[in-house]
Amino acid sequence: MSWEMELDETLLEDLYIWIDSLPLSRPKKRIERDFSDGILIAEIIRYYLPDLIEMHNYTPANSLQQKKANWGILNKKVLSNFGLDLPDVIINGLSNGKPGLIEVLLFNLRLKIDEELELQQKLQQQQITTPRQSSLSYITSTTKTNQTNLLTNRSNKSNKSIKLTNLSIHKDISRLDYEEIKQECLQQQEDIEVLHAKIRRLEHVLQLKDIRISELSRAVEDSRPTRPTALKKK
Repeated sequence: MSWEMELDETLLEDLYIWIDSLPLSRPKKRIERDFSDGILIAEIIRYYLPDLIEMHNYTPANSLQQKKANWGILNKKVLSNFGLDLPDVIINGLSNGKPGLIEVLLFNLRLKIDEELELQQKLQQQQITTPRQSSLSYITSTTKTNQTNLLTNRSNKSNKSIKLTNLSIHKDISRLDYEEIKQECLQQQEDIEVLHAKIRRLEHVLQLKDIRISELSRAVEDSRPTRPTALKKK
């Protein structure tokens, strides 16, 4: 993640609207100062991913030392796992309310939260569908075994040996195929969901631009001088 990235006015406006929509413990007034102790970042993560945050680990602070301590815990326990590892110089800048840093962090954090929520949703769907797939594999395997028993007249020992060998090979092949297909599907679904998230965000940005254009158009109309009424002839 590049800390030198610049967010344009549209992205910043969208980001501020998102922040204002969240039930945080303090309102956004001066964002670099409000977020300087890391508490509101922890609250945002807890709102979307409650299992990742224990709020008693973080203390609202005015002192620079405690602010850095909060960011250090947050970085070690949560942010680094998102790929948002904070260098010491960034922690120092965030704690001191350096302008521009918190917006970059919030923008990237929002993307990571979206990705994590989408991944959790996919895993839940897989937990629902996997038992059905396993049952289908079991039924298929049982059917093949029964057909083999009907068609073969070999001795019991030979039959058992063949069944065990075939079943072992079938399971090994099915397992490998299943894992390979599963990984491919996961990757494709992840790519699709990320693209959907970006599309939703761009659509929202376009809506904001349309609203702004409408406001400017009305302002232009209102600013146009009205035609003077004709003087009445005596």
